[in-house]
Amino acid sequence: MRPTGGTTHKYRCRNCGSFVTREFARVFGNNDDEVFGCLDCMSATKVKNGGARAEDADGSSLAR
Repeated sequence: MRPTGGTTHKYRCRNCGSFVTREFARVFGNNDDEVFGCLDCMSATKVKNGGARAEDADGSSLAR
């Protein structure tokens, strides 16, 4: 999907606002390619365990 003008970009972390690639959003985001955490605002372990797709971006509910 292509961004539709303006200053907002589809592929940004909803938690910190950092740019993420389309591939990152596809792999780690939710079913709508929304990302609620990225490598700038959470650990790689939390991202791998699903933290980037959880609206609770701190990943605390995903602790194992």
